[in-house]
Amino acid sequence: MPNPDLVPDRDGITFFGTLSAAVTHDMKNFLAIINENAGLLEDLAAGARNGAVPVDPRKAALISEKIRKQVNRADKMIKLFNRFSHSMDHAQESVDMEEMVLLVAGLAERIIRHHDVFLTVTPALVPCRIQAHRFDLLNLIYRAVETSCEILNNTPGENRKQVTISFGSDPLVPEICFILDTGTASGWDTLFDTSKDRALLDRVNMHVKKAGPGGNGFCLCKTPGKQ
Repeated sequence: MPNPDLVPDRDGITFFGTLSAAVTHDMKNFLAIINENAGLLEDLAAGARNGAVPVDPRKAALISEKIRKQVNRADKMIKLFNRFSHSMDHAQESVDMEEMVLLVAGLAERIIRHHDVFLTVTPALVPCRIQAHRFDLLNLIYRAVETSCEILNNTPGENRKQVTISFGSDPLVPEICFILDTGTASGWDTLFDTSKDRALLDRVNMHVKKAGPGGNGFCLCKTPGKQ
């Protein structure tokens, strides 16, 4: 029997389904490109067999490289998704927040691109770890990315919008900050204010604050006094 503490709730299942749909859509695109280029190689081979058209080594190499590139992309995506799937197997433990941010960024790449948002992750300068369930922390990070995209989508302008994710400088007070290049300058105190989001924050022992004086963004921070 599965550990009931590790079974995701309905919101967690929705989160898993959202990322699963994005990943499988990307995989389908990778396979379509591979199939298209495999057809081009087949055409080259057919022409060579008939003696009508000699094989152009440069064209064959170019097609092979395109196939190899899609195989590498698919392999990377499968490895990310495998790590994500196994996040539900983990009990509460010390989790590297930067690692979890990069995992979400990789899996949600298509969703972020759909919002016409460019996401940059700034490497952490000090260890940034928190005691949490991996799956819940991934869910919270995704909600923060999703919220950032929604804020930018509601901002006038046609230019591609930017979200920069950075980490706190104090390893004793770990935090993840989401800085928007544009967007609303107010309303940060009502972010994650639904009962579902508050419950998720509580499970991960984190809270939300505005990103510094005049900062156009918000941070997910460890709640003091909680393990």
